Amino acid sequence: MVNFKNNDIYRNIVDNMFDGVMIIGFDGKVRLDNKNAAQILELNEETLCDKTIASLMIENSRNDEFFQCIIDSVFTKERIKKTIEYHLADGGIKYLRLAVTFLKDNNEDAAVVAVISDVTELFELNKQNAILTEKLLDFVDDFVEVMIDAIEARSPYNANHTKKMVKYMLKYLDWLEENGDNSHSESRYPLIASVWLHDIGKLVIPLEIMDKPTRLGGKEDDVFHKIEVAKLCEEIKGLKMPDYSDEAKSKIDRLNEIGAFIHSINGLGYINEDQKKEVNILSEEKVLSPSGEYIDLLDDYEKESLSLDRGTLTVQERETIQSHVIHTHSMLTKMNFTGSFEPVPEWASKHHEFLDGSGYPDHLTAEDIPWEARILTIIDVYDALTAEDRPYKRPLPEEKAFAILRSMADEGKIDRAVLESFYESKAWC
Repeated sequence: MVNFKNNDIYRNIVDNMFDGVMIIGFDGKVRLDNKNAAQILELNEETLCDKTIASLMIENSRNDEFFQCIIDSVFTKERIKKTIEYHLADGGIKYLRLAVTFLKDNNEDAAVVAVISDVTELFELNKQNAILTEKLLDFVDDFVEVMIDAIEARSPYNANHTKKMVKYMLKYLDWLEENGDNSHSESRYPLIASVWLHDIGKLVIPLEIMDKPTRLGGKEDDVFHKIEVAKLCEEIKGLKMPDYSDEAKSKIDRLNEIGAFIHSINGLGYINEDQKKEVNILSEEKVLSPSGEYIDLLDDYEKESLSLDRGTLTVQERETIQSHVIHTHSMLTKMNFTGSFEPVPEWASKHHEFLDGSGYPDHLTAEDIPWEARILTIIDVYDALTAEDRPYKRPLPEEKAFAILRSMADEGKIDRAVLESFYESKAWC
């Protein structure tokens, strides 16, 4: 049995989901949950971990149907998608969407995953527009399926980015409608779905690249250790060879300078020409090893990382990051998007394309980039510039971010009219 409770990948995924989530073993016991599970079910518990579904059913006898569905799925190993009336202690009723599927370990069913969504508002809307609501509910179910598949691939990165983008987009669409522009009302829900899913491909990007905060990206210890060893070797050589002691001292001083320099530029977003020249000198630097041989201070990766003009990613690492949009498209095309939701995979995967063809992955130009992808791109860039939780950069002030966006519009990369409309809406405030 997988130890879900102590597995960081599962823990991160479950904690970052808006819906209530329970991972349940085939003995009926809850192995892992998030705080939203108890909150949605309105149970006065911090966690449901180690409780059995049967005991929860006994404690909440008004909701036998809800818990019985989970029990049936656990013991019959059948998937469930169902909306159920959930009775509250105060006599009220909410509607919960229950989606139960399976997690696999080495191609064997390891546990069931119950995802609980409060769809009370959607259920009420269903009375007015049953077709639209059913599409939304189907989307939630399909999204859950994609997330479950993605859990096995990799842990998620920075859910706050997507949450803020959804907030900005909702406020912007509301502003458009309040100002008499209803031209995008039919694409509202598919567009929001595209925002939610636009970065799902990042789940398969290695975290050491996604979260790389410095140029050396975790290899600092290797470099500084090599410097310390070299200093010790020089000191020993100087003690053994008195005629060499002055040279040893000089080389130790040089190694101290090198260590201080590397430390000073390792966390920089940009380096100037003088700093780049010094890195080029370091690329040829040799240091004494315990074998008595002089070896390269830096390997090829360390040389490339330290000499970057800007950022922390090497060319190969940047290409790996950029591949997330390809993964996004691949994942979403496997989902059954129909009707007005059919464009979701295309909109979601085009948020790094630019009007002048300089974007990626397909170098599309203006005629191939719809309005929905254009606004998604602008909001994505805006939040990337202003985000406060990126480990590799400091946030920019809002007006500075818009100055950069306007320069991108001047270069023909993004849509000026859409950008100014977004700015005027104050949806970003």
